[in-house]
Amino acid sequence: MPILAYHMVEPDFDLAITRVSPQQFSRQIDLALHRGFSFVTLDEYIHRPSPSSIALTFDDGYASIHQYAFPILQKHNIQATVFIIAGYVGQFDAWDVNFGSIRFRHLSWPQLEALHQAGWQIESHSLYHNDLTRIDRAHCLRELVLSKRIIEKRLRIRVRYISFPFGNSNKQVVQLCQQAGYEGGVVMSRGNDPVNQPFGRQRLGIYYFDNQRTFLHKILAKYEKSYKFMQRMLDVCSDGTVLVKHGIRAIKR
Repeated sequence: MPILAYHMVEPDFDLAITRVSPQQFSRQIDLALHRGFSFVTLDEYIHRPSPSSIALTFDDGYASIHQYAFPILQKHNIQATVFIIAGYVGQFDAWDVNFGSIRFRHLSWPQLEALHQAGWQIESHSLYHNDLTRIDRAHCLRELVLSKRIIEKRLRIRVRYISFPFGNSNKQVVQLCQQAGYEGGVVMSRGNDPVNQPFGRQRLGIYYFDNQRTFLHKILAKYEKSYKFMQRMLDVCSDGTVLVKHGIRAIKR
């Protein structure tokens, strides 16, 4: 069964394809449950695998997750995993390319505490959402260590997993993750190295253009090669976001 990756569950208009509406999200959850699937956190997916379990993850940690996705999932007693950008908690998403100057706020610490108390898993999406493969070794280690340390201190939890910004990782980044104390990580389509498998668990993104039919295909692993190819193309497009926002250096210091 797949690991699904959502980003923004938001009714307000945005040009980003990573947005799904609350109605769209609710219909997808209902469809999966009707088909006999269950949704679990990443930790449950890894340590208690089941043929009918789908890991439900959210990247970036937008406040709309608490406002819109959380109530929908609470109705079904579903817990999920959210990967947060520790340096942007409670702030607007200045790290992203926002066409039309549309900004969205990230989850606050009280909102994250509420999710944690409800059984959600809170993990790292780095400190400032820099592409970790484009920054130097010391800067990368700082992103990894500080993100983990901040989340653990504020929420009094243990952070074990990372979702790599823009889905990008390499051998050096994985080594630094291990040095920083992470146990594993998730990507989108770029996780084929068996040596780094714990840090390269692949996911399928759910996007604005996914209707009930394509969502069902993804959770049933139907036309799997086609959807993985589409995911690779979307990952390549995300690299363009890096260049537009940060230029070749892609560095926030």
